[in-house]
Amino acid sequence: MPQDTKRINGPEVSTPHRIYCKASAPKAFEERLSEAFEKDGTRKDGRRLLENRKYYTKIGVVSTAKGSAYVELGNTKVIVSVFDPREIPKQNKFNQLGELYCDFKYSPFASVVRKSPQTDARERSMATALTSALNPSVCRHLFPNLQIDVFANVLEDDGSALAVAITASGLALGDACIPMFDIVTAATAGILGNRILVDPTAEEEALCMDGYTENNHGLVMIAKLPTLDQVSEIRQYGNVDVEMLWQTCKQLNTNCGDLVPIVQHLLVSKVKTHLRELEIESDDESEPVEDKEDTAGSALPVSSGADK
Repeated sequence: MPQDTKRINGPEVSTPHRIYCKASAPKAFEERLSEAFEKDGTRKDGRRLLENRKYYTKIGVVSTAKGSAYVELGNTKVIVSVFDPREIPKQNKFNQLGELYCDFKYSPFASVVRKSPQTDARERSMATALTSALNPSVCRHLFPNLQIDVFANVLEDDGSALAVAITASGLALGDACIPMFDIVTAATAGILGNRILVDPTAEEEALCMDGYTENNHGLVMIAKLPTLDQVSEIRQYGNVDVEMLWQTCKQLNTNCGDLVPIVQHLLVSKVKTHLRELEIESDDESEPVEDKEDTAGSALPVSSGADK
């Protein structure tokens, strides 16, 4: 087999240098827990337990896509692209309802541990959750036998990646002018004992999944259609009793409602900008017509009284 001369042939098995650094040595759970919370009960980044990180959103960032959105939640960064409806590939029978094809990918540099570019089981699970969250919001009956492609790419993962991807996908669908029943917002919470951590970071997610008690440790994610007041998707990881799960769902319901003004403001601003552009185009088209009429009027011969 010919060798690849462009590839650096390193050893098959190597040891990362980080294991020899004391700062990177694995810590006990109790030590990680004490570092995650301050003495006054706030979190490591200064937030309260039920406080969200700051959002930054922008739509229309991918010029080659029909619609796109970029969302930052703290250090979590997700970009979503939506493309025009197309025929469902390898489909022999007529499908009355259109389909959503959702692809969820982590960039290789999205986390501390570099990820393989090949799709793994976690990404397939995230793509399934993304599809389930978006399906109830799209008017699929208007696209029979057609498929709408949604591609979500996580540029940096610092917790709540799936919730950010769902919110960004709803924005991208609205930016692509896809008919929808309602917008989609999502939020994530971590459960650690009797604590509910809204919008956990990657470090807090690891703490919640490890747990230090037999009960009440894990993550809960909710995607909601706020106007219809319906939950389109709910995912729960870990071991959580029913009472704590109910309290977490009520808190996440409130957080999903807090995102609605942000999404509405972006979509309304896009519509206003588009209407303003149409007005400018119509004014530019009407000006040449008026100039032609003035030119034609000035070209008419003017007869004098003597000629009559």
